[in-house]
Amino acid sequence: MRKFLLILSLFASLSVEAQYVTTFAKNAPETQEDGILYYLPRNVIVLEFTIEETNYYIGPYAEFASRLLGISDFVKENKTEYSIKDVDIQLTNEIDPNAVYFISADEKSKEPFPNVILDTDGVILAFGHDNIPTNQTIKRESYIRNESNYIEKQEVTFLEILDNEIEFDDDDDDEEEGRAPRKITKEDKAKAALDKISKIRTAYYELISGFNEVSYGNTTSYMADNMKSLENEYISLFKGKIVKNTYKKVVFVTPESNQANASVSVAKIPNIDGSLKVQFDSKNTLTNVNSLSDNAKNASQTNKIFYRIPAESNVKVMLGNKILAEKQLIISQFGEIRTVSAKNNKILFNPNTGQVTSILH
Repeated sequence: MRKFLLILSLFASLSVEAQYVTTFAKNAPETQEDGILYYLPRNVIVLEFTIEETNYYIGPYAEFASRLLGISDFVKENKTEYSIKDVDIQLTNEIDPNAVYFISADEKSKEPFPNVILDTDGVILAFGHDNIPTNQTIKRESYIRNESNYIEKQEVTFLEILDNEIEFDDDDDDEEEGRAPRKITKEDKAKAALDKISKIRTAYYELISGFNEVSYGNTTSYMADNMKSLENEYISLFKGKIVKNTYKKVVFVTPESNQANASVSVAKIPNIDGSLKVQFDSKNTLTNVNSLSDNAKNASQTNKIFYRIPAESNVKVMLGNKILAEKQLIISQFGEIRTVSAKNNKILFNPNTGQVTSILH
């Protein structure tokens, strides 16, 4: 009977023989040389801001806009304003320096060391597989930087009213009285510009109404557009000009594991006033699952592999109290680190989250 129990005990010890050991890399023995390092990925939020720059240029005859044109909506000072017109929230990933592990063969094991497949960054893709089945391949998320440089301000010019374009009434002609020519004032030029506007409007009406009974054929529309463009140039002498430019600014935010329900300040964007932040509101889907203790996460695990269960988070981009954009994202580092028994198993991992996607025995 004792021999039988001894044999059973021997078989039991063989069945639990360690094939390999997985350890948090920082705690791996310094003397350990043979083994493989692998990372779990962490997610990085990419915020692509569309910035609109609005430049206001005061017209040379703005002071006469109300009296001569009867308008009040004209540029009253030279200034530049900036605003965020759009925010695109994207997700990419990188290796997580806080989730790097060392797999080493157990010295007593006679079993061959399992095959471990990593990507070029060292993120684990598969364990125990000779290669990744084509139908199981998951594309690694990546981000192509699409940031446009700031557009330098272009010089804005206005039409010039020349002195020889000024016409005075005969009653105002001082030259006939032997006096010095009348000095042309700024208001005289403003009135000349107003006269130009009046003549252009008359010509435009005659063109589109057929008043001149001359057919310009297909060129009528072209001529009308040019007249309107010229009219606007003269009006801008009073109203001023508003020039808008847009450009892209990209900001990267890497959430920390303890920020699952927190607000995180974002790097300041030049010329944008206010507090810019990202607010996370994460859902705990593992309330009924016991988390691994810190001791377990740092201890050596026999015949087990560390993986990650990511968490879902509602992500808001805020400027002060204003929501600029909102999106539901999967954030790996907001989830849980777990272990899975991998002895004699073939395991596939999601390269974007570190989650187990398939286990075959």
